[in-house]
Amino acid sequence: MKISKKELALRLGISRTAVSLVLNNSPVSTISNETRRMILKAAKEAGYDIPEASRKICYILYNREARDPRYMVELKSIENAASHFDYSLLFKNVGASHEEHLRLEEFLQSNEAHGYVVTGDLDDAMLDLLEKTGVPFLLYGGTIRDNTNVVTFDHKKVNYLATRYLIDHGHHRIAFLVGPLEYPVHRDNLEGYKEALLESGIPFDKSLVQISPVEDGYELCRQMSVLEIDYTAVVCANTIIQYSALQYLREHGVRVPEQVSLIGNGYTELVTISKPVLTTVYGDPADIENVVYRLMDIIRKKTKQPEVLYMTKMIVVEGGTVGTYK
Repeated sequence: MKISKKELALRLGISRTAVSLVLNNSPVSTISNETRRMILKAAKEAGYDIPEASRKICYILYNREARDPRYMVELKSIENAASHFDYSLLFKNVGASHEEHLRLEEFLQSNEAHGYVVTGDLDDAMLDLLEKTGVPFLLYGGTIRDNTNVVTFDHKKVNYLATRYLIDHGHHRIAFLVGPLEYPVHRDNLEGYKEALLESGIPFDKSLVQISPVEDGYELCRQMSVLEIDYTAVVCANTIIQYSALQYLREHGVRVPEQVSLIGNGYTELVTISKPVLTTVYGDPADIENVVYRLMDIIRKKTKQPEVLYMTKMIVVEGGTVGTYK
């Protein structure tokens, strides 16, 4: 008789959650390969029907928290697209330390996955490692490197559309909250904001651009309050900044959207758990599936020259954080 997952966990001296994640082949599992193999071996000996290894691609999130909400929605879209090709999806959360790089190199050389989608705060050390091991991969997000396959949203267009949305609602004093400008994606965000202002004849005011190394909208709104910077609306470079900005405004008696409007970039769980629902512009999930289609071409060697592909289909969530300026 097959033992329960709880009994299997007790026998191995590990958590029941770890056993469930492995046996359910969870795409967001951060279980080590060694522990995964141990669980599968014990489960097979205990009578569990363990399917033969399927073809896999791997989503590597680099130098970011594993539960960062910006990546979870996209991860699901990529998993769905991979299933169309009969591939399952692995998830690896990798830090920037030398030890983490060594573990990743060992994993890459194991050939457990046929190809890799790599995103996060990528640096030269990580990119050099990928190129050295020769695995099929593409970069997803805001990092662009010469002679490398990249699929990314048009971040400039997203923030252009977000700013235009506020202008169309009568706003002219529009602040822009963003993370560190050394990241190309954030510079693209800023360019989209500036272009929308210029097109509408609104002067660009540097004081309305507030930058946070940790992408903290709460602190940026507090900073603008201390500096007595007046604004009627805010474009936020992501929903994390937007959500925390909303918390500051509500705590300090500022009504959203009656007194200040907020619009974000991207779609995460924060959009719907927020009260009111966040107004945001984000890339069409159907477009995200192009990441997998492109990777399949790389795996099958159908692509000869590396190229950068921009995803341009955008959706606006009307939400409840933007109002008309009166």
